Amino acid sequence: MIITITGKPCSGKGDVSKLFAKKYNFKRVSTGDIFRQAAAKCNLEINDFLNDKRVNAVDMEVDTNIKNLGERCLNEDIIIDSRLAWYFIPQSFKVFLDVTWHNAGRRLLGANREQEQAGSLKEAVAKLKDRWTTENSRYHKLYKTDNLKRKNYNLVIKTDKLSVEQIVQKIYLEYKKFMQNA
Repeated sequence: MIITITGKPCSGKGDVSKLFAKKYNFKRVSTGDIFRQAAAKCNLEINDFLNDKRVNAVDMEVDTNIKNLGERCLNEDIIIDSRLAWYFIPQSFKVFLDVTWHNAGRRLLGANREQEQAGSLKEAVAKLKDRWTTENSRYHKLYKTDNLKRKNYNLVIKTDKLSVEQIVQKIYLEYKKFMQNA
């Protein structure tokens, strides 16, 4: 069964999906990695790339690939770190990771992301909010969907005060309950 993880920027999606995949022997797919690679190829920071016209082609390719993956591999153990995989694979176990903007900004400052540099906490928070708004606006325009509606998800976790290991454990326990009722 596929697990889809979405959430705010710097909520922990990448770290959580990596650890979950390793710990429970799931295949991992990250659309964030794909977008960061595309931005790097264009020599743009991620926020600039998301506002660039070239993002549309990447969007369509990624969205089509995720949808096809859901159709072909629903019964495989896959965890997908993606803003919209929950939408394209509605049968998946859908997880939303939430974080305050302050903590997201602190995480960004501590991360080593070439395409997402910030000189201060205030700048980091502003960049993350801008990215979130840009992405959600694009998704709404393309698919009439809203990532913030908590009813879209099977599990919502506030990640501010939890370790990656604690988040992974919560997901695993709720996923097991979900599978028993499926």
